[in-house]
Amino acid sequence: MTPTKLACPKCRRTVPEVYWQGVDFVRCPACEGEFEQLRFPALAAARRVDRAGALGVGEANCYFHAENRAEVACDGCGRYVCAVCRVPISEKNYCPSCLETRSDRRKLPENHRLLFDRIALVAAFLPLFFWPLTLITAPLALGLCFYAWKKPGGLVSKWRRTRIVAAGIFATVQIGAWLFVFGAMLFK
Repeated sequence: MTPTKLACPKCRRTVPEVYWQGVDFVRCPACEGEFEQLRFPALAAARRVDRAGALGVGEANCYFHAENRAEVACDGCGRYVCAVCRVPISEKNYCPSCLETRSDRRKLPENHRLLFDRIALVAAFLPLFFWPLTLITAPLALGLCFYAWKKPGGLVSKWRRTRIVAAGIFATVQIGAWLFVFGAMLFK
């Protein structure tokens, strides 16, 4: 099966099939522009949905396709699903309705994470522009550093421990500076 539509890259109009069937260079009838057509083997192949194994005697069938043999049980609801319906996520298998309703939201793997190491770094460095705020944000940043040390890092980020250490050192320096200022005021 070949694609039924081909658009001219110059004028964006659809070129009728008679102009591009069986040729490598196509001339657009609308703008007279010529362009090369690259055929991909997957487009020429017959489009089919893989049918799961036929149901045998004594075998379980798919909840959604009665004629297909069940491959696995859904980890969300327990329904038997075929190879067509099975949606593998991490090491678990889900049926389409579980993904639609998201009734097992807590069981699905996380796709985002709160990065406490970056929050600690921002809490340590950003208040320098408003230096009186460092009286509050430096201890907060130091506490976040201790909290972030035990938390998992980002899904794709590197340098997590380096950011935590940098924020911790900088917050400690700020706390030391405030202690020095208050000590100088007390012993004056």
